[in-house]
Amino acid sequence: MIFNRLLWFICVGLIPSIVPAQTPTRIDSIQRSVQKARDYDSKIDMLQKGIKEIYATDFDGAIALARLGHKLANQRNDTLNSGDFLRSIGLALGKKGNIDSASVYYYQALDKLEPTKNPEKLGLLYDDMARMYRKLRQSERALEFYDKALALYEAENDLEGIARINNESGVVFRDEGDYAEANKRFEKSLRIQRQRNDSVGIGYSLEFLGYNQLLIKDYRKSETYLRRALAIREKLGDDFATMLNFTALGEFYKETKQYSRSNEYFQKSNAVAKKISFPDIQRYNYQQIMGNYEAVNNFEQAYQNLKAFNLLNDSLYNADKLKNIEEITTKYETAEKEKHILEQRAKITNRNFWIFGLAALAVIVGLAGFLLYKQQLLSNIKQRQENELKLAMGEIETHNRLQEQRLSISKDLHDNIGSHLTFIISSIDTLRIFMENSEPKISERLGYMSSFAKETIRELRDTIWAMNRPNISIEDLKSRIANFIESANQATTQTALSFTDEADDDNELLFNSKAGMNIYRILQEAVNNALKHADATRVDIGFAQQGDEIQMRIADNGKGFDKQETHEGNGLQNMKARAGALEGTLHISTDNGLTQVECRFPLQANQPS
Repeated sequence: MIFNRLLWFICVGLIPSIVPAQTPTRIDSIQRSVQKARDYDSKIDMLQKGIKEIYATDFDGAIALARLGHKLANQRNDTLNSGDFLRSIGLALGKKGNIDSASVYYYQALDKLEPTKNPEKLGLLYDDMARMYRKLRQSERALEFYDKALALYEAENDLEGIARINNESGVVFRDEGDYAEANKRFEKSLRIQRQRNDSVGIGYSLEFLGYNQLLIKDYRKSETYLRRALAIREKLGDDFATMLNFTALGEFYKETKQYSRSNEYFQKSNAVAKKISFPDIQRYNYQQIMGNYEAVNNFEQAYQNLKAFNLLNDSLYNADKLKNIEEITTKYETAEKEKHILEQRAKITNRNFWIFGLAALAVIVGLAGFLLYKQQLLSNIKQRQENELKLAMGEIETHNRLQEQRLSISKDLHDNIGSHLTFIISSIDTLRIFMENSEPKISERLGYMSSFAKETIRELRDTIWAMNRPNISIEDLKSRIANFIESANQATTQTALSFTDEADDDNELLFNSKAGMNIYRILQEAVNNALKHADATRVDIGFAQQGDEIQMRIADNGKGFDKQETHEGNGLQNMKARAGALEGTLHISTDNGLTQVECRFPLQANQPS
């Protein structure tokens, strides 16, 4: 659920506060005050307070103040404050979305702060680094830094820090599906916040607990926690937290099939989101309301909310398009300015030559010839620049049209076919429930239809996944097949997956989307056979580059098969057909219960164009 991610953003502070952005005048004022102050400690204090005041709304301003503080601290060999200002730079860069640059500053800060063993500043750094790794979905690294921060706060009996880390690390466990550990940490945070009488902290802990209970389907506790959190938020007048609380309750009532009440809370959330200008929440709420109306067969209202969703979606898309157009316009205006400058220079040169040419007829003839050459040269330069500009604009326009078509097709597949299939599955499952006792044969047939429709949705999602990528890497295939294994394990035994890429590290293997889809389907069919027919407990997948050819190997430790008795089914025929589409070959062998599928195909024919 997308709302699961929004709760995490609240916890780690990745969504800025809804307050007006700082003006350059405020930054200048802080810098002037620092320059006037004579005492070093006063300068550092002014900069730290200034950063804390603006870091959530003016990232560039916060970076400028932190750089100034870092410079002053280095001049005094003040390792503690130097490291803390580096942390502030990393925090602001992370909020801007520059995660790579943020990590560099975080590790520079770590080198300076760890020797100081300062619990306050080092604890904040560990917390920030844990948030960064959580955003990158590296749960183990995130928990490593959360544990370090928690150890510091517990040693200092810092209750606010202990409560905060329990909430944030609890979200990591919840995302990993360990709801029991997540619940344990949320409850500990709630006890501490109640001890501190911190209403804001109590509200967040209650909401985290409520959503966690919803995920494990303890609906009574979930509703109790969410409503207690809402009461606190409304009393505090916290629009942002109240908005998210309304959406959480909308999720709850949708999950419990109370569609009318669900829509009521999604609409309340939308009212607040519109007030504080939060279109992403509005878009998500419209999508959920549309699903509620579909569930009760009110397709007219579902269509109205679909239009509202598309309107918001298109406005965000148009903003990106406007940015591209502005970039093209800037390039064009720059070329026009250069053209104008060349023309002005040509006129000046022409005038000067005519003035000097009046002195002698022979000089005029010589200069006239030179002028013609100069004008032709300028004309050639101008023509070349215009051609280059037209070519660049044509390439951009072609790329944009192709991307628009990809987005349009994938959006239509997802919004139309996907939603219709989902509706069909829901309708079939409802019919099965009613006819399970009275008409068992019909119920069985409906079960087959439901399973086929679900498989069709999975195929559709795989197609959309491939369409939305200009190219597909080995890592993409690794992630996709790992998800497939995880889904398959829910219905079968646990299976270990090994995925190796023996290509050169400096030469990452990339395939075009069509080739990537064929490779994935071959992998999926081979792995599916290992799980369903071979009873394999281990599947090894490997890629190797041999010259201009790629060797893909899928091996399992299952029970194998008898070549004499096994005939080629649709699955094997489809695998061979897809290998042929890759301009390659497919070979399947089995020996002593071990089965290996090997596919070889040329790399160049299947790379992105």
